[in-house]
Amino acid sequence: MAAMIDAMANPTIGHWQLAYELRKLRGNRTLETVGRDIEVAPTSVGRWEDPTRTLPRLRDLKALLTYYEVTSGETERLLGLYTQAKKRGWWQSYGVGKRYGTYIGLEAAATRLEFFESELIPGLFQTEEYARAVFDKSAHSRSPEEVDGLIRARLDRQSLWRERAPETWAIVAESSLRHHIGGAEGMKRQLKHLIELSEDSNVEFLVIPFSSGGHAALERGSFVLLHLEHITVVYTEGVASNLFEDRPEDIEDHRRMMDRLRADALGPDQSRQIIRAVAQEM
Repeated sequence: MAAMIDAMANPTIGHWQLAYELRKLRGNRTLETVGRDIEVAPTSVGRWEDPTRTLPRLRDLKALLTYYEVTSGETERLLGLYTQAKKRGWWQSYGVGKRYGTYIGLEAAATRLEFFESELIPGLFQTEEYARAVFDKSAHSRSPEEVDGLIRARLDRQSLWRERAPETWAIVAESSLRHHIGGAEGMKRQLKHLIELSEDSNVEFLVIPFSSGGHAALERGSFVLLHLEHITVVYTEGVASNLFEDRPEDIEDHRRMMDRLRADALGPDQSRQIIRAVAQEM
């Protein structure tokens, strides 16, 4: 459980930070130039700079740092990131997929989180009962043991989030409140839990009502902005794959969209009122 989680031993952050540093060190050199000079394929150099791809071998990393003329102190720091990236994340014991594991690692280190959900309650705000009902509906190819692992991973994510208390904005469309996921009684318990969490000092939970006539992400769907110490990442989850974007233009596009979604939404007090009203209707 969360009390046993070492939040600092986060391989995802080690990998992302190392890739970010390697991109900076290359500067204006082309992948072809670096690959030729250290005698590896240019595509390999590109993969090492992509935190969703593979780590370099230790000998290749050392050769790269020598080529970039990195100081001994900085080399030690970067090799420390490499060691961190090679560790096993706490979530791996639950059998989660690699990309979901990457998301968990980023979320666990974020100082600010911004969610938009059009159909579901965001995972960090879900009751166990609601989460299980979601997995029961959507995880037809998973065994009961795999679903149990996903549930435990979600509960540990929540525990770690409550312990760290990063600034968290969650914006949902009203439709996400009205699906009777887990039945009417289970959904009422979920909505009560939502109201309680929305009163935490680090949380702003906003609802976009049907009366708004739509919202800014109608054609885009759900996404998360994860703000870390050195990087910001956009995460979108799809049927075929999960996508991580960290290009400045993608970040700025989603920041502007989040601002428009905030403008579409009710304020915190009005949002709680609509959540209470939906619960009473059930």
